[in-house]
Amino acid sequence: MKIKQTYKTATILASFLVIWMVSGTLVEEQTFERSETSLDTLSSVTILNSKASDKSQILKSSGFTEADKFVQVRAEVSGRVISRPVQQGDFVNEGDLICQLYIAGREAYPKIVAPFSGYLESLKVDEGDFLNVGSVCASLIDPDPMLLVADVAEKDIAQIQLGSEATAKLISGRLISGKVAFIASSADKNTRTFRVEISVDNKDRTIRDGVSAEIYIKGKKEPAHKISPAILSLNDQGKLGVRTVTNENKVEFKEIKILEDTSTGMWVSGLDNVARIITLGQEYVFQGQTVNVKETFSPDA
Repeated sequence: MKIKQTYKTATILASFLVIWMVSGTLVEEQTFERSETSLDTLSSVTILNSKASDKSQILKSSGFTEADKFVQVRAEVSGRVISRPVQQGDFVNEGDLICQLYIAGREAYPKIVAPFSGYLESLKVDEGDFLNVGSVCASLIDPDPMLLVADVAEKDIAQIQLGSEATAKLISGRLISGKVAFIASSADKNTRTFRVEISVDNKDRTIRDGVSAEIYIKGKKEPAHKISPAILSLNDQGKLGVRTVTNENKVEFKEIKILEDTSTGMWVSGLDNVARIITLGQEYVFQGQTVNVKETFSPDA
């Protein structure tokens, strides 16, 4: 009888063990299912209802100033200088005499005159000097208008067009502005950049030739939103963007391009004309998740 009781007890224990294992499995499965379901649990986020405005990308480039006209005035005939009525640094008008030559044996007195109005940057001769054909008499510069010369990367050149507005900060700290007057059709073979010239009014002739400058050119206008840089994030592919929500309150990731960074916010493109941008809670949500939404609006909306 004792042996039979032992078998009976073992059988009961084994039955409880099976029941316990099965119930444990069920608990684990239920827990797993709940954890999967928990991904769909609604998180709360704050969004900004933002409407796009037309904005230009600001293209930055290092450059320099360059006079619109700068030529070396040369002798067209050989002769001795007998008159030089001007001095280095003088302003001359178009047609003014720079120097006069004497040709021995021909009793001729040819004149070398200014081809345009400007400043005599240098005078290479004195009275009594002999000039051969092609010898430089003087260098003449016209600093109005002054040009700003920028080398623009090939990825950005399509953003620029004739007449685009531009500003520059000279090395002295002075700010000047102008408009794009020339865009090269061929890239520099070494730098793969395009020469862009900006014409700047310089009637007072205070902008000097050859001065270093930081140049900012406005690109083509495109729809843009103003956001805080604090809400920027990266997706799994390392793309820069922001998280938004659809009209059904599902989370999306939108890749963006920065057009301009200001002290009051960052202008970006790549979003819809009307966008619901997550401003709080974006770090706790994921693509496709449905969320609870608290809405705010742009001041100008």
